Amino acid sequence: MEKTITRQQMLDELDIRQLPDGRKRIFSVKFVTAEGKLRFFPQAYACGAGKMNNKVYRLRGIQPCDCQGVPEKGMHVYPVRINNIIMYNGKKVTPNEDI
Repeated sequence: MEKTITRQQMLDELDIRQLPDGRKRIFSVKFVTAEGKLRFFPQAYACGAGKMNNKVYRLRGIQPCDCQGVPEKGMHVYPVRINNIIMYNGKKVTPNEDI
């Protein structure tokens, strides 16, 4: 049986930016870019997606990083549409009503 997570559950988890000890909350994510390319980051953290209201535009910023939370050299923050996230922490993201 394939593990799943609803989009709302994923968004709730993405809103938690830090662990109680102050370290960045790191996760894995697979998504489709605006250009239609499939991307997979085994380690990343959530951040802002630019100078806009991320919730209104339904975006999240995803920064690839190493296991310590240090941004990967040469990698930028990817603004990702929430509907384009297909896997989160190894779980398939399923749509839920009213989102």
